[in-house]
Amino acid sequence: MIDFIGDIHGHCSELRALLKKLGYEEHGGAFRYPGGSRKVVFLGDYIDRGCESRETVDLVRAMRDAGTATALMGNHEFNALCFWQQNGAGGGHFLKAFTGGYLRDHSFNKVAIHARTVESYRGRQQEFREMLDFLKTLPFYLETDLFRAQHACYDSECVQALRDVGITCFADGNFDELIARACDSHNEFEDSLYHPLDILLKGPEMELPAGSSFRDGEGVVRRKMRLRWWIDPKNATLKDMALQPGVEFSDEPVPDAIRSRKFYGEEERPVFFGHYWLKGEPALIRKNVCCLDYSIGSFLGHGRMVAYRFDGEQELDARKFVWVEGT
Repeated sequence: MIDFIGDIHGHCSELRALLKKLGYEEHGGAFRYPGGSRKVVFLGDYIDRGCESRETVDLVRAMRDAGTATALMGNHEFNALCFWQQNGAGGGHFLKAFTGGYLRDHSFNKVAIHARTVESYRGRQQEFREMLDFLKTLPFYLETDLFRAQHACYDSECVQALRDVGITCFADGNFDELIARACDSHNEFEDSLYHPLDILLKGPEMELPAGSSFRDGEGVVRRKMRLRWWIDPKNATLKDMALQPGVEFSDEPVPDAIRSRKFYGEEERPVFFGHYWLKGEPALIRKNVCCLDYSIGSFLGHGRMVAYRFDGEQELDARKFVWVEGT
């Protein structure tokens, strides 16, 4: 069946160790499961933070090309494509919201995030361009009768919005146009794809009450909090809904706009995702909700790279987590 693997963030050595622990063997330039009875679904975020982004992309791409893995897009892959994409490239959608010439600000913090990935390609400019082309082919989500998978949040309306326009990845049309539509957060054009991709790749967030903020694990001041999108928000508080490990929130009720949003129900098929920087020993969020990001990319060095061995069960089993410690 399928082994789901969470965020990697340039930690190829740990990825190789995890694949071997899962029983995969390297043959013909790619990791394969003996007999071909299992395959991997990578949940995105292959680059940044760690010093082995190039090696990670090469390994993931080799498995994808060999048919032994599916590789989904993460928000870091999306951000990299935006960072290197000039606003208005191709003569199409020019977004007034961006003033720096690119579809992602070249601020100090954002340059720092991408720096280790660029460093891993030092002296390999052609390989770097090929890496960006590979990222364009990564699907935004994967859905079967048995499971759903995406980097951050499953939302049926967002998936349907992409289906309605026939888009599963940035290779499904003119890239210059599609990436601009994905960045059109102010709906400057009628064909914006910002909302569905933002939810699938980054997850829902809400503005904190006026004057409230917190610092994330890298010291960046945040004025929005990530939401537990599988919780019924009808009578929920900020503390109930917040998904910010290590940050305490109050018992203040969430705003009306949040209370009315849809959530991922207990009777839905299992859903697998990464993105959320969980800590500690891997555990199920719920019998059908499984996050596999356990902070392998943390600068604090306390992370794990985590997999879940899925065999079609509709009630997930915590005994099926497999992981390696970050080094």
